[in-house]
This record gives sequence, structure tokens and C-alpha cells, in this order.
Amino acid sequence: MVKINQYLIQDVPVLEVVPDGAFHKPLPLVIFYHGWRSDKELVLTQARKLAQKNIRVILPDAMNHGERHMDISSIPSFTFWNSIQGNLAEFALIRDYFADKNLIKDHKIGVGGYSMGGMTTGALLTAHPEISVAAIIMGTPDLKGYARLVRQDAKKRKLYLPTDLESLTSWIENYDLNSQPEKIAHRPVLFWHGTDDSRIPYRMSKDFFDRIHQEDYADQVAFITGYKAGHLVEIRLMDKVANFFEYYLE
Repeated sequence: MVKINQYLIQDVPVLEVVPDGAFHKPLPLVIFYHGWRSDKELVLTQARKLAQKNIRVILPDAMNHGERHMDISSIPSFTFWNSIQGNLAEFALIRDYFADKNLIKDHKIGVGGYSMGGMTTGALLTAHPEISVAAIIMGTPDLKGYARLVRQDAKKRKLYLPTDLESLTSWIENYDLNSQPEKIAHRPVLFWHGTDDSRIPYRMSKDFFDRIHQEDYADQVAFITGYKAGHLVEIRLMDKVANFFEYYLE
């Protein structure tokens, strides 16, 4: 059995999912991020599976999503990048909330996410060495490459695109794991991506893994291919993600 609590951490709406009776006990902490146009409630099944492994799971609503829903900008990807940037800005707020209450067992912190949440996860690895373990599910560590892909697609579709959009989102470069993979720094990182993903190309993750997996710093990086799988998470995958976090956080 697990317990679900809903509250605000400052102005961030979160769901906290914990084993029943463990609300006030120190546990490994996993912050798990939802995808684009999704919300924290839609990753509750994953959170329950993680909490059953004796983990405290926090599901935040990204900016512009869920309880913080806002209309999407007509500028392609502008709201998307704004949402990821918000996740990055608010990570330490969530981390410190539990650290200050002495609720993070042995300083063990995991981060994971689906799609946009997976991209958030890769970006966080570049800036937060305190993260112990991470799971990037159908997201890409190549933020710059994905931003370039979106701009190219917008031009093909003749959509309005500011000529300085790259400058307006220049923060992306600082958080691009593809450009600084050594920041993985021996941490366990799980990638999963479907070969038939129509939203975030499979090769954007697989090429990254193929390039780094023999490097010393990537000795605990694993990649699971979802053959013929699209941009969708199935129950079996949720179980694998939960088992992965349990193994490295127990």
C-alpha cells in the first residue's frame, strides 16, 4: 500500500507518493517529471511502483502544465523550453525541502522522467552532482540537436519563428548533456527509447549511447531499445524503471 499526499512546495504543486506509514521516515528520494502536455497525475502509476520499493516519490507539475496550465505560445517550442527551464530552476527547491526535514536517506536522490521529463533529467545531470541515479525515458540528452530539429521543422511548415530564437533559448547550451557527457561521472543512468517514436527520434538517444558507452565515466549507463515501440510507456517498462531505481537506491 502507498499513501498519496498533495500540496505546494512554495509555488510548485506536487504529489508525494510514499509507502504507507513512512511519511515521516527518511527514504531515498526520486523526483519524477511528466511529459509535454501531460501532468503529475498521469505519472502516478509509475510513482506507485517506485513507492512500493520503499522510495519517496515526488511528482511536480511543470510550469504551464497541470495546476499551472497556461496557453501554449504560438512560437514553436517556446513554451516547451520554458517548461523545462522551470523544472531546472525548481529542482533545488524540491530537493532542499526534503533535505531540510532530514527525509532523504543517506543522501540518495534519483531523478527520472518521460519525454520532456526525460530531457529535464538529462539536463539536471549536467548541473547536479548530488543526483545518485537517473532514468531518461523516451527523452533525448541532445537538447541542442532537438532544438535545431524543431526550428528546421517550423521553417518547413512556414511557421513564424523569431530570427533570434536560438539566442532567446541560449541557456540550453549550458544544460546539454550531449555536449558534456563526462558529467555523467560514473552515475547509473538508464535510457529507454522506442524505435518508432514519432516525437523524439530514437537515434537522438541511441547515437549518444553508442558514442559514450565505452568511456570510463559511462561505466554504469544502460540503454534499452523498445523495438517497434512508439512514444508510449507500458506497464512492463514502468516495472523496469522501478526495479532500476530500487537496485541503485536501496
